[in-house]
Amino acid sequence: MVNVRRALGLGIFAVSLTTTLAMTGCGPKNYVPALGAEPNVRYARDKVFPAVVSLDVAEERFINGQARTIRGTGSGTIIDAEGHILTNFHVAGRGKKIVVTLANKETIKGTLVGADHWTDLALVKLDPEEIKRKNVTFTYAAVGDSEKLELGQPILAIGTPRGLARTMTSGIVSNTDRYMEVSSIDGYETGWFNNWIQIDAAINPGNSGGPLVNMAGEIVGINTRGVTGSNSLGFSVPSNVAKLVIADLLAKGKVTRSYIGVQFQPMQDLEDFYEVTANQTGVLIASVDPESPASRGGVQPEDVLVAVNGKPVNARFPEELAAIRHMIAGQAVDSEIKFTIQRPRKSREIKLDIALKTELLESAIAQEENVASWGATIRNLTRAYLREHRIPIMKGILVTGVRTNVMAEIAGLRSDDIIVRVDGKPVETLEQFRAVVATLDKAKTTFAVDVRRDRNEKTLVFKP
Repeated sequence: MVNVRRALGLGIFAVSLTTTLAMTGCGPKNYVPALGAEPNVRYARDKVFPAVVSLDVAEERFINGQARTIRGTGSGTIIDAEGHILTNFHVAGRGKKIVVTLANKETIKGTLVGADHWTDLALVKLDPEEIKRKNVTFTYAAVGDSEKLELGQPILAIGTPRGLARTMTSGIVSNTDRYMEVSSIDGYETGWFNNWIQIDAAINPGNSGGPLVNMAGEIVGINTRGVTGSNSLGFSVPSNVAKLVIADLLAKGKVTRSYIGVQFQPMQDLEDFYEVTANQTGVLIASVDPESPASRGGVQPEDVLVAVNGKPVNARFPEELAAIRHMIAGQAVDSEIKFTIQRPRKSREIKLDIALKTELLESAIAQEENVASWGATIRNLTRAYLREHRIPIMKGILVTGVRTNVMAEIAGLRSDDIIVRVDGKPVETLEQFRAVVATLDKAKTTFAVDVRRDRNEKTLVFKP
């Protein structure tokens, strides 16, 4: 996605295509070449190119306690007859207003169906009433099987770089299972549950959300990341990951995952030290989140997880970590999951079966709200935020911004303060906070706000 004010893609979250491609070979319409054969570029192009759209997105962001509208553009692909568009979370996942430009240059309003920042995917739908009123027709593309991709296989990357008209570049699959460290988009975690398809097709800001296409004319990836300063080094979310996300977004508008509270490390070169046999490597539990299901169940750092619900798990290399995270996250929330672990340095023979109850996976980022009478913005305090900032588990409301020369700033409220009491009343949820503030707004009397700041508590006096 390209931001008019700044490149939202940040270089690493931009994607796909900008140069023109010399067309090769034509063959019969149903021809799908084998690996190493002359690619039927025209066939693949004609199947997907008309379904690629440009997205003009307006987002509401809270900056220094004040709402601002940020605009940007990105790419997407229509994937069904109902007009659903597959794109990236960082393109449209926070969109308040979305305008879609179709292949025929017609513009149609788009509505966000749902988004999943963990995989950086989002689903947008064309406005059916506007389509009917304008008598617009559109084409959609098929989502293929990314598991069938092979190294060296020819691919196309399609999109709308820097808000320009659709373009296409060609290349090959450089890697089908690329591991990258977990990263974030404006604080939203991404890349936890999947590896990536690496391609050498040229990618540029604004192509985020565009399709990666095989020579059968199927979407096999969603172009998501490029590396600034590299020579044609790009990454796509596999289509098989997208299929799972699409199903959940269509069914309930979100993806729900389970949390257990462990961080993993591959076992490569650690087997001897942890006394794990070569034929049952397992995966090292590097850390356990405090007050998590794993912590309460007795799981310890340096335990070796060898099975989940009786199914062996192995992660000798980093590429194998995402699949284990995905297995755990895919369990139903509030269900029982069984970890089989070894504590190798205690005894070579002892294995422990530990029953744990899963919780809902939360992001460090929660929905932000504006408190108009205070001149501040706030959001719920999540356990993920507390873990990330090494703050003991507690309840409260997080301050995300404060405007200048307003009641909150005059009282001394700051960003990252955690509000624990307002007018002597504990506030643990936004609902409680809203109720207390609404009463105080009517009373227009002086009141105290207790906050946690830098591991200390401080009382601030607010004067309306």
